[in-house]
Amino acid sequence: MRTGDVVVGEAYIASIPQRLPEQLRRPGDTPEQWRANMQLHLVRGRRITVTVTDVGEEPGTVVVSRDVPAGRVALRLTAEQAAALDLAEGQEYEITGIVTDADGQALTFPGTIAHTIPARWLRPADEQLELHPDTDHFHRALVCRDADGMTPAEIDRAAEKALAQLHHVRGLALEDPDVDHSVLTSEVDHREWLRIAERMRTAGLAAYDPRVDPDAVEHPPLVHFRQT
Repeated sequence: MRTGDVVVGEAYIASIPQRLPEQLRRPGDTPEQWRANMQLHLVRGRRITVTVTDVGEEPGTVVVSRDVPAGRVALRLTAEQAAALDLAEGQEYEITGIVTDADGQALTFPGTIAHTIPARWLRPADEQLELHPDTDHFHRALVCRDADGMTPAEIDRAAEKALAQLHHVRGLALEDPDVDHSVLTSEVDHREWLRIAERMRTAGLAAYDPRVDPDAVEHPPLVHFRQT
């Protein structure tokens, strides 16, 4: 997206590239910047939900925030607490560390992280992804190759397995936008298994052969059917 199309206060999906720009790979000058850059490093290659809070100082950038649970906390001591610990007067003290419960389990607390990222990384939160035609072609070719020699019963079982996988990744996508791409490829797989199953029934075939299926696809040089 362009900066002028971004609305401050709105939620967007940010597609984080595998290779971050140099300025986002630096440790940062403050603990907050270091933590923000580290958290961004951990989500490389993923799609995350963010809220735009401002326009960045650099052209074409925006400031976004996202919820990130915090495991470490900082506690500023009062003057009385510092005195009770026999600490020198005239300065402030802070304790940092991990809070645990009675069973020794570490606790986490709600927190937010701010990032300044290129506006072009943002997409509308309700945007529907589409597979590139080459990716669609590749997955169809894989299914055709895997179905080679299968009986109708075996293909029906493969279609049921593909449907189960589709349901699984759809459930994951409810919590993790990064799984959206897997949903699209799983849909292609399932549709292709159903297409092959229907061809087996209508043609009365005992075993599937992609080489005589006019709707089967290869994906040279990645996926080839066996030769006679």
